[in-house]
Amino acid sequence: MSIGLDSEDDFPYAFPGSGDPFSVSLLDSPHQESSPVVAVLQNQLQNLRAQIRVLKTERQIADGRADLALERIAEMQDRHQEALQQTERDTVNEDVDLQEQNRLLREQLSDAQSQIFSLQPYRKELTPDEIGREYDEMLETVQAWVEKLMSPYLEDHEKGTRQVLSWAKKNPAETMQFKKSLQAQPDLVHACMFPETDEDIVFSLVLRYLHDTIFQKILYGVLEHYTDVLSLVETHMQTSVEPKRDLFSVRNWTAEAYNALLSAPQFQKIRERLQRQLTMELAHKLKILCKKVDWDAFCKDISASCVQPAMQLYEKMQVSTHHFYLDINPMMAWRRDGSLITSPEFYDSVHQLDCQNILKNRKTFSLAKLDPQPSSKELSQGLLNVCAVTPALYMRRAGQRDAMKEPTLVRKQHSLVAWGPEEQRQEFLERGERTIAAQLLFSKEKVYPWV
Repeated sequence: MSIGLDSEDDFPYAFPGSGDPFSVSLLDSPHQESSPVVAVLQNQLQNLRAQIRVLKTERQIADGRADLALERIAEMQDRHQEALQQTERDTVNEDVDLQEQNRLLREQLSDAQSQIFSLQPYRKELTPDEIGREYDEMLETVQAWVEKLMSPYLEDHEKGTRQVLSWAKKNPAETMQFKKSLQAQPDLVHACMFPETDEDIVFSLVLRYLHDTIFQKILYGVLEHYTDVLSLVETHMQTSVEPKRDLFSVRNWTAEAYNALLSAPQFQKIRERLQRQLTMELAHKLKILCKKVDWDAFCKDISASCVQPAMQLYEKMQVSTHHFYLDINPMMAWRRDGSLITSPEFYDSVHQLDCQNILKNRKTFSLAKLDPQPSSKELSQGLLNVCAVTPALYMRRAGQRDAMKEPTLVRKQHSLVAWGPEEQRQEFLERGERTIAAQLLFSKEKVYPWV
């Protein structure tokens, strides 16, 4: 320890007026008996001086080491800062390089994908089961809406009929809209003369409107210029190019082209406009039946429950490599004298129909399960075609080369029939109530136009 002194020179100030308080001359005394004490003090003084020299040396060494350490710390800080700056510069350069490499790799990937897509044909092979299920869902949605619309009138048939007829007298234009729609369908005119068919008639009217305005059109009939060009290309792919494309390849190309058109952002506005247009047209055809509901809500329900599901199913069918389509055949027509006639085709194709017998509480009618099997004459006399309700769903598969395979029946046409003797039919008619549709079309007298 330095014991609070910086050097040996500090000692004299502890003894003012004396040059060296511990000098030999100062310690000499006539009293010789004090000489041992002087010797001890001299030894202590020498020890203290030695300790001071050691401490000064150690302090100088420590100061030197501290200065050296500070220099090394400053040097390390400079090197660290320089390393950080270099790392930052290297990182920026590497980031730029990586971004450029990423861009080049993306371009190469895009080129590779384009080459792969050009080699692989378009495939969107929707199965008959998948389309069949979606068709069933669409029918269920429309039917549920029709039940909701008609239930207020059919729960109390007499009261409901009076209400509709009262509205019909006050709104002849709306009544005429409904009558024109019905008169254009001979089998539905026939069906309205049978009890308990109002709901089936409205259901079938809606489906036929959707069938004619959506499913029977090419891209809704709103892009005729584009579809004409596509048809021209299809023709020349099979006739003009070398090598000529077979029907299978053409169908794949057409499905991909339709998919591109339907997916285009510009088509979204066309789809929305068309949906509103179809909704309003269908709503006006059925307006005579919507007096118990708000008009805006009525239109929204038609759009959500009828038009939109049909458009979604139609677009899915259009982009498939297989050709799905709907077909409804009433197998009934008007004679020149205004009466109705059933086509002989009905009896030949009854096994391809999903028939319900209105005389047996809508029990399924299956010709194959009749025992004994009726003759052609017995069948024509005992089986009456009432009306077609829902269209059939078919699929045609394009084969290799130019072969188009025979249509596959995915869902049968649903029809109402009356199977039973004449007396049973007469009893059913007499017991039942006249339909609302019949009272809008005809006078109050009952009409039985057996065909």
